[in-house]
Amino acid sequence: MVQEFLNDVPLLVEVARRKSFTKAAESLGIGVSTLSRRIKLLEERMGVLLFYRDTRNVELTDNGAYLLDRCGFILDETRKAYDSVVGNMQKPSGLIRVCMFRDLYERLLKDAILDFAATWPDIQMELTFVEHPVDMRTDPYDVAFLIGSNIAPSLVARKLTTIEPHLYAAPSLLEQYPLPREPGDLRGLPCIVLQRFGCRWPMHNGERQVLVEVQPQYSFSSVGVCLDFTLAGHGVGMIRGRDAESAEQSGRLVRVLPDWSGGFVHDVSMVTGSSQLPRRVRLFMDHILDHAPA
Repeated sequence: MVQEFLNDVPLLVEVARRKSFTKAAESLGIGVSTLSRRIKLLEERMGVLLFYRDTRNVELTDNGAYLLDRCGFILDETRKAYDSVVGNMQKPSGLIRVCMFRDLYERLLKDAILDFAATWPDIQMELTFVEHPVDMRTDPYDVAFLIGSNIAPSLVARKLTTIEPHLYAAPSLLEQYPLPREPGDLRGLPCIVLQRFGCRWPMHNGERQVLVEVQPQYSFSSVGVCLDFTLAGHGVGMIRGRDAESAEQSGRLVRVLPDWSGGFVHDVSMVTGSSQLPRRVRLFMDHILDHAPA
């Protein structure tokens, strides 16, 4: 009974991560009907339902989530231990699964990742762009680049840099609207919002701290689009200083409320589910830490 259960643990974990019997079967290299039958037999042997199923979705039950939490970690550690032993005896190769916000790739990590690919051509990479935080327990990634401090204690995080944006506007916008003197004046100007930061803008000036709730004229998931619209004079944008630097130097952007700083100060961290990693993953992380700009 226990041996049969151990044989089926990888199937349980893959279905939970893929949220699809079809995708899990493709990943495992078995037929969908075989996978479905083995999961059903596992449920019957245990006497519990592990997945809710309908024609479009597959979701874990509470019992399934508990089992995944306990067994998924063990399976990952077993795989990583195996990969570490084998990898140390061979030329680095295999697959690394990475996820991040598209903005991080385009504005911070692009050169470092391309250089890694050139340095280690035998290592494969799956790079997925996401617009929401991921759960390293259930999502199928080896490395995730996360923004903010809300990282589970069970994960291993390495800080890369800190993001602190400021307010900018194009001169053409300031010809139409009075220059704001206080954060509250922003309510009278069109504003451009990065969706993951929301419409509540904390501002601080020394010991003074205020929270301004703006009514966005435009709302985007991309830093690049926010910058484009700010440059075009469509509103005030909260932009990272490095991204606005060249436009400010050329006069295409003006710092608004220069005595105030935006309160969205966030760390960018490289996160893994464990400190015991395959050699290819350790090589990737070391490369990023050595080559990514601060």
